[in-house]
Formats: sequence, structure tokens, C-alpha cells
Amino acid sequence: MRTSRPGRPAPFRALRLRNYRLFFTGQVLSVIGTWTQNTAVAWIVLRQDNSALSLGLIVALQFTPLLLLGAWAGAIADRSDKPRVLQLTSAAAALIALATAVLVSNGHHSTPLLAAMALLGGCAGAFETPTRQSMAAELVPKADLPSAVGLNGAIMTSSRMVGTAVAGLLIATIGAPACLYLNAASFLAVVVAMHLLRREELFAVRRAAAGKGQIRQGLRYALREREVRLPLAALAVIGTLALNQQVTTPLLARITYHAGPTLFAAFGSVSGAGALMGALTAASRRQAGAALIGRAALLFGVAAVAVAFAPGPIAALPLLALTSFAASMYVAATNTRLQHVADPAFRARVVALYAILFLGSTPVGSIIVSAISAASNPRVAVGFGGAATILTGVVMMRLTAATAIATPAAFTGVGTNADTDADAK
Repeated sequence: MRTSRPGRPAPFRALRLRNYRLFFTGQVLSVIGTWTQNTAVAWIVLRQDNSALSLGLIVALQFTPLLLLGAWAGAIADRSDKPRVLQLTSAAAALIALATAVLVSNGHHSTPLLAAMALLGGCAGAFETPTRQSMAAELVPKADLPSAVGLNGAIMTSSRMVGTAVAGLLIATIGAPACLYLNAASFLAVVVAMHLLRREELFAVRRAAAGKGQIRQGLRYALREREVRLPLAALAVIGTLALNQQVTTPLLARITYHAGPTLFAAFGSVSGAGALMGALTAASRRQAGAALIGRAALLFGVAAVAVAFAPGPIAALPLLALTSFAASMYVAATNTRLQHVADPAFRARVVALYAILFLGSTPVGSIIVSAISAASNPRVAVGFGGAATILTGVVMMRLTAATAIATPAAFTGVGTNADTDADAK
């Protein structure tokens, strides 16, 4: 089995391994397609309804299955062959995306229909998300886990940047349906990548045995372990109230600034560029401590409040990039920390809880921010989420400081004492 070579932290070190390169390439192509479709659907809905609530409903339904099924999906991922699960979920998502493309290209693009297709796609995503996010531990050695998790975040953010730009180009030249066909084809990249993995080079992890009560066991484990419980509690607040850029960014562009396709795509691309830098910065670290989570949350909140007060689109663009940078740092640090401290037998279930709070909170959060936007202005929704994030970051930093004073020795988890000392810096 391969081992990681010592050296200075580098954000791309996980790419030394062939299996991770295959995984990375498949995800990049697939997520570009996903963001191309997300941008096109947002454009269609806002152009025909000009309604924050309509867009919020579609985004909410897209992530509702993860909220309802995520814990069960995590338990399945803990005991299943992850490459096989990703192949099946990607094939299902491709068929749903293709059906959506055919319907839209034939003039069937009402909000209820798009909402129903988003719900179907969300069902495939509910099983794909915890499997994909917990699979990093099987692709790289533990020393390279921060790089792998950070690069996974970079996949999401860089692909968002490219996907929104591609969507803007396709919408302006060919039409929105082309974005949906592109998304359907992009899922095949994951199917091929998983087929080409070298199984003998996967890093063995202890799988949970099949049995009853696995979801309850995972919940009890997460509540019992402070190093798991605190980051999840912070994510519950921030994920619900602030991590809603899929709703707030289009609303700012279309409703606040009355953007056309070019500026609409620019808002998404600039946000993606900032998030990419944040993910790569997180990937360059060897560890992600609890203090880093608090600092990133604080920066995220301050930047979001600044966006809310931006006088115009030119001023908003760099602030959106900074907001996405900090949000990406926060998300990657939380993900890395949880995967580092979690017992391998519970890792997918912990990641599923992370995904539920990060993405599964979107149904609640998108309705909240879209309702605030409809009642006032998208600026108010962004500022409200920023204020909640600042408060959460401050609380997280104080709890971290209190824990460091009370228990200067390392926590009794998966990491070593040296790992924990490095985290505290």
C-alpha cells in the first residue's frame, strides 16, 4: 500500500495518487455540469416569475431529500462499496437531468415542474453526498486528508465558477436548455472514473457491520464526542442562515441590481473564484483546528455584512469574492476537522450529519432568506445571515479558548497529541 511522503504542506499533494486524480477529474466535470444547470434553472425561474420565493422553493426541494434521508444514506455509505454507490447515484442523476432537459427544451418549464425535477434529483444527491465526501479517506493516506478534503472543496467552488460562466455563455447564445443537456452528460464522468479505480490501491477503512440502530448509534456518537458536537452545532446555525449563496447570489444579481445574463453569470463566477482560493488555502494546511473554524466563520460573517451594504454591483463583486473565500475556508476546515477526529467506523455517518447541516439545512434556509428577500430586499437576507455567522464565530472561538485552558492536553480522539498541538496554533 502506498504511503504519503513527508514534506511541506501543499494543497495539491493528494493528486500524487492515481485513484484520487481519477476521482478529482470525474467530480470536476460532473460539478461543472451541475452548476451550469443550477444557473440556468435560476435564470428561467427569475425571468418568468421574478420571484424570490419561487427560486427558494426550487432550491429547498433540491436539498429536502438530503435533510430527510441523509442520516440513513450515511449509514449505508459506512457499510457499502463507495465507488459502486457513486456509479449508481450518478447514473440516476444523469437520467433525471436528461428528462429535465427534454421537458424544458419542449417548452415545459413551469416552476412546479422544475421543482418536482429538483426534488427527484435531490433524492439521488442524498445518497451521493455522504458517500462522496467520506470516500476521501479511502483514496489518500491520513496525512493527505486535509489536501483531499480541501481539493474536494476546490472542486465545488472552481466548478461553480466555470459552470456559471458556461451557463451565462450558453444562455446568451444557444438557450437555457443546452445547460441541462450538458449537465446530463457530465454525470458520465463519475461513472467512468469509478470504473477505472485501482481497487488494490484503495486505503482500507473499517466498515460498519450491517445491523439495526446504526442511525441512532451515529447520532449518539456525534452528541457524545465534543470535538464532533461543537463544529456540527456551529454549522447548524451558519448552514441554515448564511450558507445560502445558491439563493442569495442570483437574487442580488437579478432583483437588487437588475442584472442581465452577463452580470448574472459574473456574480456566480466571482463568488466561485473566491471560494476556490479559500478551498486551496484550506487544502494547504496539514490540520484544521477548532480555532480556525471560529476565525473563518468570523471573517465570513463580516464579509457578508459588507456585501449587504455594498452600494452597487461593482463594489459588491470583490466583497462577494471575499465572502466566498471565507465561507469556503470555514466549510473545508469544518469538514477536515470532523473527518480527522471521527472514528473511522462512524466517519460516513458523521459526514452525513455534516452534509445534512451544510446542504440539508438549505430547504429551511432558502425559504427563510427568500422570504426575507421578498418582504424587504436580498441585502437584508444577506446581512441577517452575516450577523448570525459573526455571533457563531465569536461563540466558537470562546468555547475553543475555554477548552484549551481547561484541557491543555490533546483530546482523546483519533488524532495524536502532536496533531492536536498543531491544531491549537
